[in-house]
Amino acid sequence: VADEPTTALDVTIQAQVLDLLRRATKERGTALMLITHDLGVVAETADRIAVMYAGQIVEEGPAKEVLRAPASPYALDLIASIPSYARRGKGLTTIQGAVPSPANFPSGCRFHPRCRFAVPACAASAPALTPRGSDRSVRCFRADEIAGGAR
Repeated sequence: VADEPTTALDVTIQAQVLDLLRRATKERGTALMLITHDLGVVAETADRIAVMYAGQIVEEGPAKEVLRAPASPYALDLIASIPSYARRGKGLTTIQGAVPSPANFPSGCRFHPRCRFAVPACAASAPALTPRGSDRSVRCFRADEIAGGAR
């Protein structure tokens, strides 16, 4: 397990650390669980990704698929908030509101107070982490609509 191994490192040192981790796992024939907020690092290094919000996995699956076509509102908004050359001059996308305190999680889906796709069912009950195909899971009542293009 590597928890935020590249935080506050310049890109040159970051690349060296990631290369060292890749070589070590290959030489030892092991897996690596990388915990990070840096989706650029995830895109470069991860085979699978688990996106978490307020202590729960909200989406899990092959990294390329989740990053290319997220099906949970939080993953969708998180990916949209990454600065992009293509969106140069348009300002950064932000997720409104704040992460709830663990002492005071909202009823239902933990993301619903901040979610632009929320419907009354989201506040009434918590969605389960539901299989989506053979190798993905999503925790959202509206995942099919979101993945289908309700962006």
